[in-house]
Amino acid sequence: MSTTLNRRKFIVSLGTLAAALPLGASAFDFIPSAGKGFNFLLLGDLHFDKLEHHDMDYLHAKYPNDIVQIQNYSRITKENLPVLLKVAKEKAVKANADFYLQLGDFVEGLCGSEELAKKQTDEFISLVRDQNLKRPFFVIKGNHDITGEGARENYIKTVLPWQSKEQKLKMPHANSTFVHKNARFILYDCYAGEKSLKWLKEVIKEHKEDLLFFCVHQPIVPFTARANWHVFSKEKEQPLREELLNILGEHSAIVLCGHLHKTNVLTRSTPKGNFLQVCTGSVIPSPDSPIKDHLEGLDAYGTSLLDLEPKFSPSSLTERKDNLEKEKPFVKYFEYADFCGYSTVNVSPKNKVSISMYANVDAKPWKEFNITDLLKA
Repeated sequence: MSTTLNRRKFIVSLGTLAAALPLGASAFDFIPSAGKGFNFLLLGDLHFDKLEHHDMDYLHAKYPNDIVQIQNYSRITKENLPVLLKVAKEKAVKANADFYLQLGDFVEGLCGSEELAKKQTDEFISLVRDQNLKRPFFVIKGNHDITGEGARENYIKTVLPWQSKEQKLKMPHANSTFVHKNARFILYDCYAGEKSLKWLKEVIKEHKEDLLFFCVHQPIVPFTARANWHVFSKEKEQPLREELLNILGEHSAIVLCGHLHKTNVLTRSTPKGNFLQVCTGSVIPSPDSPIKDHLEGLDAYGTSLLDLEPKFSPSSLTERKDNLEKEKPFVKYFEYADFCGYSTVNVSPKNKVSISMYANVDAKPWKEFNITDLLKA
């Protein structure tokens, strides 16, 4: 039998291979894992920053309370981010991860002009490319990515074109969805309010896959002392929040989020079913930062979480207490710890999902979670 591949068959074979590849990859730079199972590398907030990215006069005038934070994030960017990316790359190669997913606040923002915001974003994109990851690098919109003079304009002009190339689709806005093997991924813009929810209600109609990963910057369920830092947290937004909760429950969603720079896994029930939330952060103060306040069990979820940050926003204490009290009856599993790091997510050929969470830049996991079982809690 002849093995000669004519031009027509060659083109057809390329099309078949391209259809099998994850979004953002190509037949010539990366071939994803074989079979139905897959892995991906998960990163939380990074806050990439350098002092020269900022108009200091602008900071002193508009954001004086953020200057110390910017100095600290600039130090972390220089000292710890390169180590984190190196370890994450080694883990991705070893696990044959199909892509990276970063959950927002990939830059610090607060630059002071569109020109400086572009410089900051361009340098982050260059940093990612310099890693030679050979895998797509997806990002979610975080609040810092669009904060500061010119930041929103820069997101449209710089970030969306970059992500369009990574995802291999045209992105007119920060909401997007793609299917990889037997899982649908929804990358949700939690800063577009009701527009994003309207978009979600349309695209969720396409969801026929066995798994749904809902990827968003802010948590859906509050779980720290900052219990007013979650999607649709305001009183007037509660009808929208209920809609979102029910969509996630109906589809047994696995929610991946960041924003709080803490580690959390919880299961939340809704009238439509359960969903599970995983929160991670990647702003590592030092490679050997201690793991603090490890809490586990349903008794740990509630207003006692406010004691973790007793000085935070006294004026909103009643609101945050009410939020936690209202959520408590619906939380069916809860675990929390104060540390940042990275995670790997594994989907087996039989659609069983597990996640390994790593503290700081450790090579061995802090803990492994059977997500499939926890969804049934």
